[in-house]
Amino acid sequence: MSDHVSRWLLRGGQILAVLLLLAMLAPFGYAVWMSFAPGELLEPPTGHWSLRWYREVLGSARWTTALRTTAQVAGMSVIGSVAGGLGVALAVTRYRFRGRPALSGAVLVPLFVPAVVLGMGLLPLVRAAGLWGTTASLAAAHSLVSLPVVFLLLRSALAQADPDLERAARGLGAGPVTAFRRVTLPLVYPAVLAGVVIAFILSVNEFVLAVFLSTPRTRTLPAALWPESRDKETPLLAAASCLSVLVALAGMGLSAWLLRRRL
Repeated sequence: MSDHVSRWLLRGGQILAVLLLLAMLAPFGYAVWMSFAPGELLEPPTGHWSLRWYREVLGSARWTTALRTTAQVAGMSVIGSVAGGLGVALAVTRYRFRGRPALSGAVLVPLFVPAVVLGMGLLPLVRAAGLWGTTASLAAAHSLVSLPVVFLLLRSALAQADPDLERAARGLGAGPVTAFRRVTLPLVYPAVLAGVVIAFILSVNEFVLAVFLSTPRTRTLPAALWPESRDKETPLLAAASCLSVLVALAGMGLSAWLLRRRL
């Protein structure tokens, strides 16, 4: 194949990728457009643009509480999923023990269980534990959903990190915790941050588990939007959804900033 044909194929692939990206972003762009509508109907503004619905969301205790709960649950979920995923990934990559394949498979089970089934199964458990309606129960459920993805990321990163470097540090007198913190963790730091971002985004957008496990006082933003979308369809839905996306983007931006500072 000539260089000219290869160049055109590469350019065609780039154009196709850009078009696919624009197609995926189009619904969000349309939602942003509708969020500035001045009227009551869920339709984009044709002339005058207004911040009416953003003022209503940010001026209502109902929506600000839901936003705060969403961010709080997402932060707690990140801690749980990253700590759990890193611990299991270390166990299956650094140690040999009976049941190691079973442990790797068990961590991935939430990927194959529908969220509705998972929510119904967790509901009696959290009620029996006295945690129903708390942010802790929501964070634990969200951690369970994001744990498989975080585990796969960290397992791959740890498998590529040379264990001899950690053994060398141990041989020079470093303890296991110090060797992991000073040698292994810097090697897998980008994967850890990627896991943080993914866990945060999955938690912010999780809806089904929040419907089962939340109460009016601990309702996340996706759960609060659900009855609003059934009772009345106004641009408030678009404004609240855009704010939810901004929360996720803020988490991504913070992680990217930390990664640049680390590197």
